[in-house]
Amino acid sequence: MDEMDGMDDMDSTNRERFRASPGPGAMEAPSRSSISPISSMVSISSIPFPRSRRRPDPPGQETSSTMTVPIATATALVAAVAAMAADVPVLPCEKLGPPMVVRALGIDTVTRSPEGRFMAWGRYETSERNAAVGIPLDGGPVVWLDTTAYGRGHVFMTRGADGRLYLYTGTPGRFLRHDPSTGRLDDLGVPAQPASYWMGQGHDREGHWYIGTYPGPHVVRCDTRTGQTKSFGPLTEDRRQKYCTRLALSDAGTLYAAVGLHHRELWALDPASGEKRQILPEALGKAQGAPDVWTGTDGEVYGRAGDTEFLCRPERVEAGRTAPRRLDPSRLQAGTETVVGVGEDGCLTLVDATGGRRAVPTAYAGRPVTLYSIGCEHEGRLWGGGLFPGLLWSFDPRTGDLANHGMVAHGAIQIYDIIAGPGGLYLASYMGCHIDLFDPTKPRATRVNPLRIAASVPGQERPNQWERGTDGRLYFGTTPAKGRLGGALVQVDPQTRQWRHWPSPLPDLSLTHLAAIPETGELLVCTSVSGGSSAIPLADEAAVFLWDPAKAAMTWSGTPVPGTKTYGRALRLRDGRVFGLAGMSYYLLDPVKRQLLSSGEMPVKRIAFPMLNDAPVGPEGLIHGIGDDALFAFSPAENSVSIVGRHPSLARAHGFLVTPAGMLYYGSGADLWRCDLR
Repeated sequence: MDEMDGMDDMDSTNRERFRASPGPGAMEAPSRSSISPISSMVSISSIPFPRSRRRPDPPGQETSSTMTVPIATATALVAAVAAMAADVPVLPCEKLGPPMVVRALGIDTVTRSPEGRFMAWGRYETSERNAAVGIPLDGGPVVWLDTTAYGRGHVFMTRGADGRLYLYTGTPGRFLRHDPSTGRLDDLGVPAQPASYWMGQGHDREGHWYIGTYPGPHVVRCDTRTGQTKSFGPLTEDRRQKYCTRLALSDAGTLYAAVGLHHRELWALDPASGEKRQILPEALGKAQGAPDVWTGTDGEVYGRAGDTEFLCRPERVEAGRTAPRRLDPSRLQAGTETVVGVGEDGCLTLVDATGGRRAVPTAYAGRPVTLYSIGCEHEGRLWGGGLFPGLLWSFDPRTGDLANHGMVAHGAIQIYDIIAGPGGLYLASYMGCHIDLFDPTKPRATRVNPLRIAASVPGQERPNQWERGTDGRLYFGTTPAKGRLGGALVQVDPQTRQWRHWPSPLPDLSLTHLAAIPETGELLVCTSVSGGSSAIPLADEAAVFLWDPAKAAMTWSGTPVPGTKTYGRALRLRDGRVFGLAGMSYYLLDPVKRQLLSSGEMPVKRIAFPMLNDAPVGPEGLIHGIGDDALFAFSPAENSVSIVGRHPSLARAHGFLVTPAGMLYYGSGADLWRCDLR
């Protein structure tokens, strides 16, 4: 799946939260459902907001006296008022700041103003803001074209045939055109919907810009001479196929679109007539994923599926033929120089025709990276992972030091979970279901630190949650690759650093969360009917089951809450019972007697990743979680779940941990927060 680098990176809770990736995903959010996308807007006229907090109006719309803010933000503010009215305490939460800021900025294209001023443009995508960032080559002020109000789709951009900057962004995806004379963005419209994610793009010689969108899959086009837009698609009627991953155009005008990821397809499209045909032979299309395609130096289009390379024709592929990719340096050309990009030093690098380089200092401050996970405490520091990209970060509670350790895990998109063990930190990351061992007390060394334990788990993509078994080995359950059903149970031996895996014993179910049962040496495994992104569930309901690692076999299965589609996090209480989540319900289970004790409804409507804290806390053995804008806790003594307190920042929480000492740490957007619960 390395040919799919840059794919959607997150489960459906995240996807709705950050709108940076496609439709349903990662376990289709094991019980992390019903969250409102922050890109959705709601009018709030009854609450006085400071003008500085107001969302920018979409370009071309008049400013209204009614405030428009994201639903998640509005909900949090309303909830804070309601909390005070209902005597629920507002928690004394403290913002510690962003652990990760990426100063580097990739450049997508270069434009030139009517006055002759060159501007290099790059994409800016965070949990707070989406924009095209303009870096003047003369070192002037940074230009921001904010697209946040249109929704949280990726920001694609190109220089049009008319010399102006064109964008494709938002949810649903839409084309925008920058007018340099006014500085405004012209909305050219939504050619196809739904469209929430895109990967492939291409250009023809007539000035048409093509983009492949999810979940059609559609191909949409903008004529960068006139601003006219058009949609081609959906390309396939197979509901399992929702991704259009690569586009390439021949000089003859035929467009070739790589489609997947349940299996591989390659579509030839005639933009003039709209006629299309699937041309990849069945033998090359069976595998999961999507083919690669590119325009060669001779103007023909070539492709690769697995180990087979081929020439693309409108009605077929011809195996055994290939050519180098044709590059288009003109899009990064600024006079006699080529723009390279902004580095971590904040300087924009340019290269002239002789290879000479010069650096232009910029005022670009960088991009804060969204916190995805808070995994564990180790060597006096808190450790966690980022999202887009999957950086490793840490925090020292004693000194307040926040550190960005860079790309340590091999999963480029996000680090799902981290657990400490012999030799250091075990990192489980996406995409590709990677397992790495990193010792932060030792220097980085290629192929040694971090040590790559597993490059991938066959057929699997998302490592959901580490659990330490009573046998001393480390385990996690997985969500399969896109379009597929059926997870796996993965075991890592930290002494030998060897790993193995078993397919789910319950067909077509992903394995979401695990809980070790020391009384029997078993693992309680929770499941979901959902599979990889775009997979169509076959099972009517999910289940939980017990797994005996010594026998490598399932010993029992059951449905604590009948009809549940996804069982979320489960945790063993100090008295041996298991507290678990089933959608927006909870249950108590005796794992030894294999008996349901009770169940009830959660006092929240959505639950933040990773759903429950890793262990009971305090003398009462409370189990904490975050839902809506609140911290909740299950009390084993009272057998009930109640709201502990609220804070607006909790409405955007993702990744949290409560230490044994009772300190809550959580990510909210790109910032790390904490709250003393003692």
